[in-house]
Amino acid sequence: MFYSSKAKRRGWIDLLTRWVVTIGGGSVFLAIATIFAFLVWVVAPIFFPASIEKGATLAVAERTTLYVGSNENGEIATRISADGIIEFYDRALGRPTASFDLNFQIANIFRVYPTPNTYALLDEEGRLNFISADHEAIFVDGQREVVSQAKFSFNASAIDVEASSVIDLHWFDQTLVVAFANADQVTLHRYSQVKRGSSLPAPEVAVIKTSIQGTWLSLGPRNEWLFVLDDEGGIEILDIANLQQPKRSYLGRVTQVGQGIAAVAALQGRHSLIVASEDRSLKQFSVLKADSGTSLNELREFSLHQRVRKLIPEPSRKGFVAVDEFGDIHLFFTTSQRNIAKLQANVAIDAPMSVTPRSDGLIIGANPESIVSYEIWNPHPEISFGSLWEKVWYEGYEEPTLSWQSSSADDDFEAKFSLVPLTLGTLKAAFYALMLAVPLGVMGAIYTAYFMAPAMRNWVKPSLETMAALPTVVLGFVGGLWLAPIVENNLTSVLSAFIVLPICVAAFGFAIASLSSRATTRIDGWHALAIIPILFAALAIADAASPFVENYLFSGDTKRWLRTNLGLDYDQRNAIVVAMMMGFAVVPTIFAIAEDAVYSVPAHLIRGSLALGATRWQTLTNVVILTASPGIFSAIIIGIGRAVGETMIVLMATGNTPLTDFNIFEGMRTFAANVAIELPESELDSSHYRILFLTALLLFVFTFLLNTVAEVIRQRLRSRFGNL
Repeated sequence: MFYSSKAKRRGWIDLLTRWVVTIGGGSVFLAIATIFAFLVWVVAPIFFPASIEKGATLAVAERTTLYVGSNENGEIATRISADGIIEFYDRALGRPTASFDLNFQIANIFRVYPTPNTYALLDEEGRLNFISADHEAIFVDGQREVVSQAKFSFNASAIDVEASSVIDLHWFDQTLVVAFANADQVTLHRYSQVKRGSSLPAPEVAVIKTSIQGTWLSLGPRNEWLFVLDDEGGIEILDIANLQQPKRSYLGRVTQVGQGIAAVAALQGRHSLIVASEDRSLKQFSVLKADSGTSLNELREFSLHQRVRKLIPEPSRKGFVAVDEFGDIHLFFTTSQRNIAKLQANVAIDAPMSVTPRSDGLIIGANPESIVSYEIWNPHPEISFGSLWEKVWYEGYEEPTLSWQSSSADDDFEAKFSLVPLTLGTLKAAFYALMLAVPLGVMGAIYTAYFMAPAMRNWVKPSLETMAALPTVVLGFVGGLWLAPIVENNLTSVLSAFIVLPICVAAFGFAIASLSSRATTRIDGWHALAIIPILFAALAIADAASPFVENYLFSGDTKRWLRTNLGLDYDQRNAIVVAMMMGFAVVPTIFAIAEDAVYSVPAHLIRGSLALGATRWQTLTNVVILTASPGIFSAIIIGIGRAVGETMIVLMATGNTPLTDFNIFEGMRTFAANVAIELPESELDSSHYRILFLTALLLFVFTFLLNTVAEVIRQRLRSRFGNL
């Protein structure tokens, strides 16, 4: 009866244990699957296709429409007609909210770049009048309403120009520049200390003779240069930074000889032009100002089989809308070089059009009686396989490059999301760290488990395992603030140590081997303790020899010699520092697992091998290492995973510069460090935000595949050598 109850109790314990293990294992699998699913859910929208769909049609009073646009949120549509009437419409309700009569006829309208709601209206008398459309959100009885009004921007100040002029305006940092061209002459008016609500001051005026008949103008960024184009494809770039001494910086063509320009638009930032020619080509050109002079580079060409008749740039990013000769709407983005979406809309080419400030809609004054809205869903246009993994030619660069630069203080900035520098940085950090950690960890484990005296092993093994618990933020702090300056100030000593240390260790080994068997028996198992003075002596020799090495091998300056002869720059926080500190963090992990694997080799296998006449080294190489190989391999793989996923050490000790080389004297930026740095500052659901999660997904998948392959290899090693 007693044995029956005891067996019954043991059965319940076994059943409970089985359920606990099953639930625990299933929970781990569920957690991993949930993490993977969440990462995919966040990342997936960047690969969804964009779309253009026809939206609401607003019925408006019958007038000749010259301009249509919207406020920042896209709630209010703005319409300016030729008879001087400015009207505002609630797009959601489809009704007018306000109307203003300017009491003069309008011949043409020009947007004052880059302000979203300031316009220059050219009246029939050849005067430019500046109007601002203001939209203020108020709450009435708890309901949000937008109050819109139109008013003169500069106290009814106006500028006299010729009615036939080609005009462009740029308002930057309280400086307003107005450019207007007639035939081969460009007139520039520069107004300083311009403030909304105040009258325009007296202008600084310059008249410039051009080499071409200007039919299209665009003032460049910060009012430093002016693009002048003619109908035949000629282009002239004028340097107008100093109006007292303007000069021509470039003269050339943007189309083939004999092919005229069909449409032109300046991209956001005004660094680039989109040019559509009569031969159906559609190209992006960008200005590059270098010491050798100013050049106009063709960055990319877009594939489109129809002739483009109208180009409308997006106001806040590097995309544009093209309307072809059949009235179809095409959506492009320059950085990713993609024709993102198309809609067969059959719109009137000469109808006024504008992209909403948030690039989520296109508003068209379809006819005198209606305004048509087109809804654009295109949240991540800058992302493509090419922009993530291939070289991209960015504005202001001399050639295509691989670059990660997600933010800038300049609103005209073009985000750069190449993952190649981060991938190489991750591999670089792991590679150099493992070059140090794997040999030390594995060989130290083999020596400790197989050769070291038991008394010494009882001290060494717990000490090394305790090192694994040391916070990596402490190691990163020590590496970045303490070790990096030491390495920089003693670079020649460090390089000399990599040569002197192996030589001294090898000499010590030969010296031990030459001793008599009686002498070696006394220190058997204590070699690690005996070599400690040798290591310190080797470091002292390397330091003492460094001045001679620097003088005779590196011409007296190691860093300059590396830069001059090998083209290797030196940064204080570099891969050497990372290798030392990350190696210090990874060694205990590799050592602990590998040492347990070697120490767990059955003693009867070792005794049997020795009894058959094998030496200790033969037993080690032919029995011990083979038997322990699954565990040693697991230790190395876990060390690789630890190095690839390390965050704090590389965050604090690398300089976090996304480079694309394996220079050991420069830093890097890894996936993990990049996520830690930039995710807290990224905008929710933005392209930047989702790409950071994409890097996390790549890191997750890489680690998962690495562990899967490692487990397969480990199982094969176990099945092959487990029966020795």
